[in-house]
Amino acid sequence: MGDSTNGRDIRARTWVLDTETKGTGANVVPLERVQRRPEEAPARRAPRPQRAAPSGQAAPRRPQAKAKPERTTALPPGHVRKQATGELGKVLAVDAKAGTATVRWLKSGASSTVPLSAVSRR
Repeated sequence: MGDSTNGRDIRARTWVLDTETKGTGANVVPLERVQRRPEEAPARRAPRPQRAAPSGQAAPRRPQAKAKPERTTALPPGHVRKQATGELGKVLAVDAKAGTATVRWLKSGASSTVPLSAVSRR
């Protein structure tokens, strides 16, 4: 007949995919085993509360994100680099009075008008 475990027929059990294993594998296990696991598993530690700064002193600051390394590649005449992304573009026109430049971006081929503070010759 059918195999039985603990007096129950294997075919009558509900089986589920257990993905709580280490590594990339997963196992098919009886539902009862998965439902029992949280009771048997040790409780996770709560995160450690942050210390309050001593009175009279400011709280310690986290270090700021490191700045992007400065590029040393020389740009051809008439080209600029977008400071936010580093994308290269060719300057088509400059409006000094408005403080803007019209740039054709080399990667996408699109043109846009950007503030002079948003581009760099570096």
